[in-house]
Amino acid sequence: MRQAIPASTQSATDARADGDEHGERRLRYELIRQKLRTAIVGQRIVPGLVLLEGPVAKVFGTSRIPVRKAFELLHEEGLLTTFDGRGYLVAQRGQHVLPQRLPLDAHALGQDATDAIIRIPSESERIHDELEQSICTAMIFGCFHIDENAAMAHFNVNRVALREVLSRLVDRGLVEKSTYASWRVAALTARAVNQDFDLLALLAPEALRESAPRLDREWIGQLRRDLSEAHASACKLQDIEQQLHGACLAQHPNDKLLAMLDQCQMPWLIHRIFCRMFPQAPHPGLHEHCRQVLDALGDQAPDRAAQALRDYLAQARKRAQLQLKVLSVLPEPEVPSYLLRQA
Repeated sequence: MRQAIPASTQSATDARADGDEHGERRLRYELIRQKLRTAIVGQRIVPGLVLLEGPVAKVFGTSRIPVRKAFELLHEEGLLTTFDGRGYLVAQRGQHVLPQRLPLDAHALGQDATDAIIRIPSESERIHDELEQSICTAMIFGCFHIDENAAMAHFNVNRVALREVLSRLVDRGLVEKSTYASWRVAALTARAVNQDFDLLALLAPEALRESAPRLDREWIGQLRRDLSEAHASACKLQDIEQQLHGACLAQHPNDKLLAMLDQCQMPWLIHRIFCRMFPQAPHPGLHEHCRQVLDALGDQAPDRAAQALRDYLAQARKRAQLQLKVLSVLPEPEVPSYLLRQA
C-alpha cells in the first residue's frame, strides 16, 4: 500500500522542541554547529583542542546559549568528547588525545576571521524556503487558501515578514493575491505547464543569444567543468539547469522580458519536487543538451547556443509532462495547517 508523503515540517518541529529558544537563536546554534563540524571533519582544528563556551561565543559574535547547544549536538554526533575538566575536547569517541589549551580565536577554530561572525538572515529569509516548498508540493494536488494567522503562528513571524515572502512568491507565479488581500495557491495543471514552456520557447533562446556576449567566459568554463561531474547527480544537473535559466539570461538588458521569464516557474517546480520525492540519475538527453548550450557559449557562438537551448526546452517539456503524470496519481500529502484546501 502506498503511503502518504509527509510535508516538510522538520523546521517547525525543531523550533517547538527547542522550548523557549527563538527562531533566530535556533539558527545560530545550527550555523555554529555546521561551521565547527566542517572544520573538525576537515582537520582544520587541532585534535584535543579544549572548547569553552565563552571564548567560542566571542569568536562567532553570539551569546553562550547557541554555542552550548552546538557543543551538545557535536558531542552527540561523536565529534566532541567530555573530559576531566571544563569544556569539550575535539576528539572522536574512543580517541585518546591530550588536552590542548590554546587561545580560542578564529584561526584556532578553523575559520576565516572575516567569515567567523554569524550573520543571521532576516525573518523572511528564514522562512522562505520552507514556505515555498510547502506551497509547491500542495499546488500539485489542488487549490489552497493561505491562512495568514496560522502561517504566522507556524513560523513564529510577524505579518510583515510573512507578506514579504508571499509577495516574492506572487512575483514568481506560485501564489495569487486577490483584491481582498487573500492569498491563494492555484492548482498546477498540465495546461499551465505547457503555457510556461510555450513562453520559454519563444523568449529564452533569444534572451540567451543576446546575453551570451556579456557572460564571463571563466564562469562558463566553471559551469562546463561542473557539468562533467554531474553524471551521477541529478541535483548537480538541476543546479546547472537553474544557472542556464537564471544567471545565463540575467544579462539581458530588457527587465520586462526577464520578469516574464521569472514567471515561468512551473517546469522547474515539477522537476524539483519530482527529484525530491524520487532520487534518480540525471536524464542523459538533458545532460547532453546542457553540454551543447555551454559548449556553444564557451565557443562564443550565440546562435548555436540559442538553438541548443531550444532543443533542451523541447526535451525538458517531455520530461515535465511525464513527471506531472506520475505526481498526479500519488496520494495527497499532509500539508501544514496554514494551507486550507478549497473546494
